[in-house]
Amino acid sequence: MKVCIIGGGAGGRSASHRIRQLDKEAQIDVFVKQSEVGYAPCELPFVLRGNSVTWDDIFYPGNFFKEKGINVHFNTEVTDILCQEKCIIAGGQKYSYDKAILSLGAVPATLPIPGLDGHNEFTLSSNIADGRALEKVISEYSSAAVIGTGPIGIEMTQALIARGYRVHLLVRRSISRAHLDEDMAEKLANIFRQNGVELILPAKIKSIASKGGKKRVILDNQELEVDIIFLATGAKPNIELAKKAGIKIGEVGAIAVNQYLQTSDPDIYAVGDCMENWDMITGDKTPRLMVTTAGVTGGVAGTNLISGNSLSYRGTARTFVIDIFGNKVGTAGFTERIAREKGMDVVSITATLPTTRPKYGDKSVHFKVIGERKTKTLVGAQVISKQPIGGIVGELAVIIAERITLANVAQIDFPYSPLFGSDPVHGIVARLSAKLS
Repeated sequence: MKVCIIGGGAGGRSASHRIRQLDKEAQIDVFVKQSEVGYAPCELPFVLRGNSVTWDDIFYPGNFFKEKGINVHFNTEVTDILCQEKCIIAGGQKYSYDKAILSLGAVPATLPIPGLDGHNEFTLSSNIADGRALEKVISEYSSAAVIGTGPIGIEMTQALIARGYRVHLLVRRSISRAHLDEDMAEKLANIFRQNGVELILPAKIKSIASKGGKKRVILDNQELEVDIIFLATGAKPNIELAKKAGIKIGEVGAIAVNQYLQTSDPDIYAVGDCMENWDMITGDKTPRLMVTTAGVTGGVAGTNLISGNSLSYRGTARTFVIDIFGNKVGTAGFTERIAREKGMDVVSITATLPTTRPKYGDKSVHFKVIGERKTKTLVGAQVISKQPIGGIVGELAVIIAERITLANVAQIDFPYSPLFGSDPVHGIVARLSAKLS
């Protein structure tokens, strides 16, 4: 079997790895526009902080592709997919395929702000070359305006602060609005301010100008003068190649796929940021631009491509985690705002729960959890703590994804010892269950 994978991001890598596991003889060709392939864009800000993480640390180890017999075509852009001929045009040459996978990723979605001219204005893409170029620029200056508080905007703000920058963080409505309700976001606003970030919220940007070698951000009530502007106003699925090939685009502006991740062409699959996802709670279509989702969907598509569609993709539990100046923030499912916008009858509670008693080193966890009255299930959770919360968010995601009733969760005998304490998830779920009963 000949497989062409367009894109070497997390989805493409995961797919190629899975295909090779299942078929030792398949010819696998991966096409990437860049000259090098790293882990993910979310790693680049950690290099830009100028601490112990280097560019070498974010590359796939050793000969990851070569050892698996996967052919990677660097600096090779795919310009056309000829579905009827079952071939692609890449670097001016034709490559035939039996099956193909689109792992096209996403592209920055910039706001139409008057005055943007490209001078000392930056976004962060998956291209490591862009990160290297940005590193050279930021070493020459000392002040910046970061517009937007998506994950990359938050990470870049911390990277610039770590380099001694004066940073203005401009927030249109609330911090990380896609993941946090305003009551939880307000806690993060205080954390940013305590760490030297000049937070402007709400920020109504009228225009941007270049003057005297500086960038000027004109707001409705003040004007900021900075050296550089970092645009972190989101991203959108990269769909232009698929559109050109006549592949169906879904209702949220991403490549439409079925439960096996096949596109409208059954010999072509789509994975990661470019595909139209759906949430596990309602089944509603949604874009999902996260490296974890790309990895999962790449594995699903790779399995189905070889096995003949044996594995259904279930959708996303909308998980998210980030560290903000030593504070761990995580979410799963819907915010209360989004749940209500979807017409759900929900209730929420907030509480700070200990992990164990202070003498054993307690680091409390602050929760907001959202439950649906009709089903008595958890539909959303938000967590802030000084302690690691990956496991906590994972537990909450499983409860949401499996639609386990809160009463059933509350009856599980979660483990306990004085040193480990009791699981705070059990405590917060029990409280929400009592409120819903």
